[in-house]
Amino acid sequence: MKFALLAISLFFTCLLSAQTEDIITLWPDKVPNESRPKQLPRQTDNTSNNVIRLTDVTNPTLTVFKPKHSNGSKAGIIVCPGGGYGILAIDKEGYEIAEWLNNLGYTAFVLQYRVPKNQKGASQDIQRAIKVVRSKASEFDLDTKKIGLIGFSAGGHLSALASTNATTSFYEPQDAIDTLSSKSNFTMLIYPAYLDKGENKTINPDFSLDKNTPPFFIFGTADDQYGNSSFVMGQALRDNKTPVELHVYPEGGHGYGLRKGNVAAEIWPKLAEKWLKKMAKPAEKAKQDRTYNFPKAEVKPKALPKKKDVWVFIMAGQSNMAGRGYVEPQDTIASSRVLTINKNNDIVLAKEPLHFYEPKMGGLDSGLSFAKNLLEEIPENTSVLLIPTAVGGSSISQWLGDVSHRDVKLLSNFKEKVALAKKYGKVKGILWHQGESDANPKKIPQHDENLTVLFKTFRKSVGNKKLPILVGELGRYSKKVALWSQMNSIINEHAKGDQYMWVIKTDDLVDKGDAVHFNSESQRLLGKRYAEAFLKTIKK
Repeated sequence: MKFALLAISLFFTCLLSAQTEDIITLWPDKVPNESRPKQLPRQTDNTSNNVIRLTDVTNPTLTVFKPKHSNGSKAGIIVCPGGGYGILAIDKEGYEIAEWLNNLGYTAFVLQYRVPKNQKGASQDIQRAIKVVRSKASEFDLDTKKIGLIGFSAGGHLSALASTNATTSFYEPQDAIDTLSSKSNFTMLIYPAYLDKGENKTINPDFSLDKNTPPFFIFGTADDQYGNSSFVMGQALRDNKTPVELHVYPEGGHGYGLRKGNVAAEIWPKLAEKWLKKMAKPAEKAKQDRTYNFPKAEVKPKALPKKKDVWVFIMAGQSNMAGRGYVEPQDTIASSRVLTINKNNDIVLAKEPLHFYEPKMGGLDSGLSFAKNLLEEIPENTSVLLIPTAVGGSSISQWLGDVSHRDVKLLSNFKEKVALAKKYGKVKGILWHQGESDANPKKIPQHDENLTVLFKTFRKSVGNKKLPILVGELGRYSKKVALWSQMNSIINEHAKGDQYMWVIKTDDLVDKGDAVHFNSESQRLLGKRYAEAFLKTIKK
């Protein structure tokens, strides 16, 4: 018995150690509805049936399990272990389930929600967990519309609660992550409990089924003391016309997980695997849809910051500043301190894409990344206002000539936006990226002089001869290597004669496959480098 206890403890310690780099804390600051301090969970002395039981969870986390070989579905599944809201059966209904999902090619996240006796806290934890996973979709190569849940026993109740209350927030927003949806796209309940707390053992009144309720897979057994939960949930979903696959087997009892020796434990995984394939089948078309992750709605700030506390930056140039990268979920997480304008010149919270002049071509630019990196170094009472003026395909001569390009009169629009910006804050700099259209033998000789004239015009429009202008190099991936290199040489040489111009290096950045435009990750890195360059202007 002592040997068994030692083996379980060693397994638990090693597993936690192996996963340390992949543990996500749900609440970076104060945990809502939690009076106890953050601490590591406690393993109980009860190790019966070779189960590791955790309790005293005050700092909820997600432990990430990444598959060695992805199945290409881009689905992420949050695992909710059971334990009667008193403990978490963390191995049997958590880690072992995650490893099974990994073997099927899915990325899994084991949720440590708050126990004991804190169902309200647990409900907040699972909503937050869904949003956190969605916010990290790019990091783990997930599709934001394929975030699902699998719950066991009490974890099944928690999963059902979250899946039927996506439009009801269980806590006050904590940060930008809470602007994302807490909707589960599919939900699996394995021997769920406590779903029949309604009158006469009907559906739990805390569940709000509607047209947004996701598809369900439910598995239970007739001899389970909580077996009625599967029946009432299946009926409620059927009445709501929600797709549901319900399986009830005669024997198996409760709490078997994937453990061998129980017929139910051997049956449900095969059925769930087939159902999951239907729910999470690869959708190549979705990735090709440029607007797939575009925000569905604009959000206006609750109140505008004081004019003296707003730093304004004008984004100008052509397509790499206008944005052609693929917008991912992380690019649509707003900050109350980063503002922009919409096509009606209204102030809104900044979400990518920022530029709106080319609705059929626009994508991720470097603006939001620039602003968020800047926020980490500037005073906390300072907000950033990003003003987009870049238009793809525009040459520097078209800017100087105030040509109407793609229905935008380039220089006039720039001046109008500068005037607008001055109403809300102080223009602190210009982010410029342009040159692809001028990288040809006829235009290259005039480029240095054109930069001089244009930047003088920009500074005059703003009313600041010393206005910092941050200029990004062209990428190093072009098929016109020699011509683009010449343009970069001109840009760098020009900076030597303009003490208020800074050049942003791009030699290690990558294109999106067209040998012209930066990909998403490169746009974010470019934004970070623009921020680093601007911070140097302050120190200077």
